[in-house]
Amino acid sequence: MKNKKLSQLRQRLDDIDEQIIALIAERQFNVEQIGNVKLDTKSPTRDYGREKQVINHIRDFARQKNLNPDIAQKIFELIIETSLSKQEIQKVKNSGYGHNKKALIIGGNGKMGQWFAHFLQEQNFIVDINDIRPLENQNNFVADISDIDLDHDFIIVATPIQKSVDVLNQLQQLKPSGVVMDISSIKTPLRRPLRALHDSGCRVVSIHPMFGPDIQLLSNKHVIFINMGDDDALQSAKQLFQPTMVERIDMKFEDHDRLISYVLGLSHLLNITFMTVLAESGEAADLLANLSSTTFDAQWQIASNVTHENPDLYYEIQKLNQYSPTIINALDDTINRLKSILHNNHQQAFVHLMNQAKDYLTIRQQS
Repeated sequence: MKNKKLSQLRQRLDDIDEQIIALIAERQFNVEQIGNVKLDTKSPTRDYGREKQVINHIRDFARQKNLNPDIAQKIFELIIETSLSKQEIQKVKNSGYGHNKKALIIGGNGKMGQWFAHFLQEQNFIVDINDIRPLENQNNFVADISDIDLDHDFIIVATPIQKSVDVLNQLQQLKPSGVVMDISSIKTPLRRPLRALHDSGCRVVSIHPMFGPDIQLLSNKHVIFINMGDDDALQSAKQLFQPTMVERIDMKFEDHDRLISYVLGLSHLLNITFMTVLAESGEAADLLANLSSTTFDAQWQIASNVTHENPDLYYEIQKLNQYSPTIINALDDTINRLKSILHNNHQQAFVHLMNQAKDYLTIRQQS
């Protein structure tokens, strides 16, 4: 009898789940209609005031239904993000910027190369791919860029950083008519070939997408743009991202690697160090996971994401950045200070370090 009752209750849950999915699908259809109106009226994709209204309403309604409002908010934040992504894709497709335009992606079968290929195809670009070898059934593959007319509107260099030097030097000889744009994470090794490319009369700009290839929604994401002396090339590159919600940041060439040594270099080092200490600890990963805390879980997730990235790329980010030794020395110095503080029982010094960090983060949150 109890088993029958349990089965009935579970079936009721299944029915409710299907109703929830059906309602979300209906909501998404309505989101698409709203997206069409936004396109017609040239309204911005994201409306933070409206989002706040939705979240506040959902929290109030959740309380009325005796549901934890924090849980309801998390669910709807994901739904809102999915809706925004759908509307952003609508806007990208509707832009028509790539109509009658061509793009060549060198290194186009790498993860970021594939991201750019999809992104440009959504804007109606005709996209050609050059790489070491084609993917299965890849009809737009170009084996040797020397054998084709480089009449593309954009040539995107999405190869490993050191390989990009050779590619840019080759392009200097081939003199393409379109905008040459590298997407490297470290810029100093490319200074000479980028300058030489510009001096030879080519149109060139350097950008750095501050997101990985798995990203879908570009809201709250950033792309760094570096002017290499051609304002028109810079504006053309920015136009590629105009239909999206990405934040476009102008940066001087000489500032890029210094700032990136903190944003990427330091964060990568910390996460690689964290996972290396665990991997070499002799402790079982499943045991630690079962004993984990909120902080450990969050750090584990971030570090796990890092370890699944391309290790050769991450090596280049550390090795080729001239500011990496400064970061490594600062990290080493901080660890040694912490060791000394704990060894000498200097509690106030420990508290000072934590308060100093808290004050620094508070300044960022307020800006």
